[in-house]
Amino acid sequence: MGRIVGRAGVIATLFLLFCAGVGASQQAVKATPDGSAATKTTDHAGSYYHFMLARRYEELAGIYNRSDYVSRAISEFKQAIADDPDSLFLHVQLGDLYWRAGRTNDALGEAQHVLQTNPNDLGAHQLLASIYLHDLGENESQQGQKQTLEKTIHEYEAITRINPSDTRSTIMLGRLYGLDNQSEKAEATFKKVLVNNPDSGSALNYLGKLYIDQEQYPEAISFLEKIPEAQRGPATLGMLGLAYSETGDYTRAVTNFKAALEMDPEDVDVRRKYAEALMRSGKITEARSEFEKVLKVNPQDGVSYLRLAQIDQAAGNFDAASKELTQAGNLLPGDLEVAFQEAQLQSSLGNSDQAIAILKQILAQTASPNGRYTGDDASNRATFLERLGLIYRSQEKYDQAIAAFRQIVDLGESQAPRGEGLIVETLQLEGKHPEAFQEATNALNKFPKSRSLILLHATLLGEQGHVNEAVSQLRDLVKASGGHDAEVELAIVQVYSQAKRYREAQAELEKMLLEPGLAASDRESAQFYLGSVYERQKKYDQAEHQFKSVLAADPLNSAAFNYLGYMMADRGVELDQSVEYIKKALQLEPNNAAYLDSLGWAYYKMARYDLARPPLEKAAKLLSNDPTVLEHLGHLYLKMGNQTGAAAEWKRALQAWPTSPDSDFGAAQAAKLRKQLSQLERRLAKEQKM
Repeated sequence: MGRIVGRAGVIATLFLLFCAGVGASQQAVKATPDGSAATKTTDHAGSYYHFMLARRYEELAGIYNRSDYVSRAISEFKQAIADDPDSLFLHVQLGDLYWRAGRTNDALGEAQHVLQTNPNDLGAHQLLASIYLHDLGENESQQGQKQTLEKTIHEYEAITRINPSDTRSTIMLGRLYGLDNQSEKAEATFKKVLVNNPDSGSALNYLGKLYIDQEQYPEAISFLEKIPEAQRGPATLGMLGLAYSETGDYTRAVTNFKAALEMDPEDVDVRRKYAEALMRSGKITEARSEFEKVLKVNPQDGVSYLRLAQIDQAAGNFDAASKELTQAGNLLPGDLEVAFQEAQLQSSLGNSDQAIAILKQILAQTASPNGRYTGDDASNRATFLERLGLIYRSQEKYDQAIAAFRQIVDLGESQAPRGEGLIVETLQLEGKHPEAFQEATNALNKFPKSRSLILLHATLLGEQGHVNEAVSQLRDLVKASGGHDAEVELAIVQVYSQAKRYREAQAELEKMLLEPGLAASDRESAQFYLGSVYERQKKYDQAEHQFKSVLAADPLNSAAFNYLGYMMADRGVELDQSVEYIKKALQLEPNNAAYLDSLGWAYYKMARYDLARPPLEKAAKLLSNDPTVLEHLGHLYLKMGNQTGAAAEWKRALQAWPTSPDSDFGAAQAAKLRKQLSQLERRLAKEQKM
């Protein structure tokens, strides 16, 4: 009874269908068992009379919800068929009534009877398609669902073959192909609709969804954007938001998610994605507010707690981050992202051994017995190994770091360039520059199309003094990209800066900042580099302006806070403000050795030697081969009367200098320090004789 509805308004049409090409009465000839002919009169007038009564009882059943009217309608249909037994139309109509009355087997019997007589009967195929499509939503076993899906696809294939202009059925067929993981057929079916109906919102929408399911996000965007804005519902806007997020265009992602929420503010899933897009685009305050809205509606949303933990960790609010991670872990037990974030937090807190233990547990848990990994699994494993190696590297355990990075290379061609780049960087930090260049050369020979390795190799070439050759190679990459490529242009700046060709680096950056359509993140990087280039040329006011511009765009940029603070401290100006800037950097990264050195040096310049000692000693422990840090600690010890300690640190600095990647500590600085050490050693020797 639930599917019985009134049919007023269709009777005239049905009458035309019923009577088309048919006279008032005729005789049908049939063979008798003995082979003789027998005749049976077909009464079209009587059949139509009972057909109309059946329709009337159907309408009454729909109006009054009475089963006796359904029974009468069925009886009248049977009488109509008795009067015209060859009418396939009547069998289809009776089958449709059976189905709507819940008698599915009887409905199937009628449709199958019709198709035995006429395999191309559109009405019978449409009836079977409706029955099977409805059954897909019922509680069947997995095998049962698979069989029903195959039957449904078969019927819609027949419908679209018989009636190719039926756009709605063609779109449904495409959706069914997608449900059956027949992606190529689904794509072809939707595109077939678009050939004749290029503005079909349904076809564009489902094609976009298909591409999103296949993680082909640029393709999804290209079709979804063809839907006129006025016709985009919350589902379409949500898909566009997701596609833009996955391609890194968080500005457009935010715009689409926001529009989707204006239409459907109760969609918690879209709100979470909106919050994540806000977070990725640097709008931290707004992101926090949206995650809190999600948790207000659903306090069990572990992902929102995880994202809040990431926000608080990035802001240096480690206590809050720890509590939120605990909540996320309770709600998402065994979640690898939660465990990885816990490792990140412990590393930020200086608990390196604990972070290493967590990462090793994750790696063991996700290890494949045969050493083979899918694309996503390989990418995740590379991320875990990279973090493990970086922690080892921060502890100056270079062999263990390289061993971790070698495992990334072993994951296959998709991840190998990433691992090779990390190995090269580690060899550089270890002071093994020839080995680093050879490693980069070998890696580039293996993966000549790897963009990251081309950039890295050119940078190393510049370090070896082949600046023009390195820049030429990089400019070829820019040309291949169509004349603008921020990543490569910044690599050119780095080559010029390492060679102390600051005017050329400045010109490159100033030209880059004039480029139309420069992404916000690239603009921020260019401004940071320009600030450092100005500082190297002693253009301090211009440098300060650039770093403050970076901080205006990204208030959580710890590197900009540190550079600004150290620049002031090294010159001995605005020291109180210098300390405040560096403290903000350390709030974001409390165990960053370079930032600790900056703070200690600022206190040294203020003659607050008691405050300078803890951060400088910790920095020297974390960066035991950094000549600048060791030199600073030596100066502090000298001011505190510890001449022996000062001499020891300066000796370590001069021993570390030849292989150090610290470009600020050059030959002139080494010569100056060597002279100071010599004077100090003579003084110590003289004092020992007295």
